[in-house]
Amino acid sequence: MRLLIVGSTAPWAIELHYIRHFRESGVELEVFDPSHFINYSGLNRVLIRLGSLAPYRTANEHLPDTVHRFRPDVVWVFKGIEFKPETLARIKQQGVKLVNYNPDHPFIRTAISHGGKNIAESVPLYDLHFCYSRDLVARIEKEFGIPAAYLPFGFDLDESVYERVASTEETLRACFIGNPDPIRARIIRQLGRSGIPVDVYGHHWRRFLRNDAHINIFGPVHGDIFWQKIRQYRVQINIFRPHNAGSHNMRTFEIPAAGGIMLAPDNPEHRSFFEHGREAFFYQSEDEIAGYCREILAMNAVGHIRENARKRSVEAGYSYSHRAASALSAIQSV
Repeated sequence: MRLLIVGSTAPWAIELHYIRHFRESGVELEVFDPSHFINYSGLNRVLIRLGSLAPYRTANEHLPDTVHRFRPDVVWVFKGIEFKPETLARIKQQGVKLVNYNPDHPFIRTAISHGGKNIAESVPLYDLHFCYSRDLVARIEKEFGIPAAYLPFGFDLDESVYERVASTEETLRACFIGNPDPIRARIIRQLGRSGIPVDVYGHHWRRFLRNDAHINIFGPVHGDIFWQKIRQYRVQINIFRPHNAGSHNMRTFEIPAAGGIMLAPDNPEHRSFFEHGREAFFYQSEDEIAGYCREILAMNAVGHIRENARKRSVEAGYSYSHRAASALSAIQSV
């Protein structure tokens, strides 16, 4: 099978996990990164904020040409915010199958990075949709009559890296790793006002948080430092964005995989992945977060919880190696 993946090659992109594992599986694969054809000038940034697809014109012109040259059996588009439905239709006319995976949400778009109306308009053009949410799988199959496959997020943490971060000295504070938004900032402020010591890592947090004695602000972390910070803190807070409600997000698997102690929203999906109180902790409302933080911070021993979380992550097959095998099987079926 020849596969063209259309997505980002940035170091933090989820696409890289699938590119890596597919290549290891022997898939004949090429990658088309739309950002290589976009001029992010000041004017174009403004146009993108206004929802215009004009800055993506060159990417729309080159993608069908790449398909014609490479002649893949399947084109897997990650998110697809750059592409017009007309571009995808041109690709289908070349006789290839189209697959989509939107790690945000095709119908709930609360940020510029989630794309414009072309995202929803393109849904019927795909031959297969991968969805991180079971509810979204059901919706696409019911409303559009298109095959959809459940593809949860996962983790890529080699055993050698895990062994290094497992020896990290613990910091008896709560932590949140991720970029801010009004919901996340409100929750962190509430924790600070409740006397919970919290460290936050990410871009632009100082635009949202100011002068709180209990909150420390740091820049983003990547690579091995990211895993080390997850493991370092007594409790890692997982706060959903609107499109993750009722489902899960990337931290759902990244935190337990590193032996971190996760405090996350309570829902059936989370409960199916981890056992509350044994492998992770789940809160039913924002008002419960501070209480759970106090409880976890006051525990005398948490090593068994860390070990349980890591063991469940590995033995239950939550790694991207397993996710890639599942995705490849679904792609081959179309």
